[in-house]
Amino acid sequence: MRPSWQLIATMSFAGVRGAITLAGILTLPLFLADGSLFPARDLVIFLAAGIIILSLVMASICLPRLLRNIDVPVEDTYQREEDYARIAAAEAAIMAVEKAQHDLAAGRADADVFSDVATRIMELYRKRIDGRMQLGEEREQVKLSEEIERRLRITALNAERQEILRLVRARRLESTVASRMVRDIDLLEARYS
Repeated sequence: MRPSWQLIATMSFAGVRGAITLAGILTLPLFLADGSLFPARDLVIFLAAGIIILSLVMASICLPRLLRNIDVPVEDTYQREEDYARIAAAEAAIMAVEKAQHDLAAGRADADVFSDVATRIMELYRKRIDGRMQLGEEREQVKLSEEIERRLRITALNAERQEILRLVRARRLESTVASRMVRDIDLLEARYS
């Protein structure tokens, strides 16, 4: 921990920087009650402006030097808690999908269709779990991949919306159908925005 004088100096340099001084000085009247000019008003404004500029310059020069060796505690972003909750939620979703798939497919001739769809959904959740469990550079790679996927999905949704609107203008699609389709696209886009 650094000495308290550095913290005091940092707070004073990084503070209001003369806003109160400037406001106070600018409230000085131009003339006195007898009609004469306020004595030394220009000097007071000049000194206040000089102090404000000096504090800005000193802060720009001194603050980086004062703060160079200060250990700032890492801000707790609750990332671990969020990761834990997302992993737990994904695991619960996988179990629920698996149970629902077995219940829905029981005794049906097309049970393999239910199995295929459930597998695709569970695979999305497994990827989410794997991404949250990565550390370091691998985690950054997963984040980059998710950001790229988000951008590409938004681009695709915008293209879908434009094509639907083009079909409506060309009178190849009813506006009520188009409204429903665009609303679905808007909801998906809200998920990725």
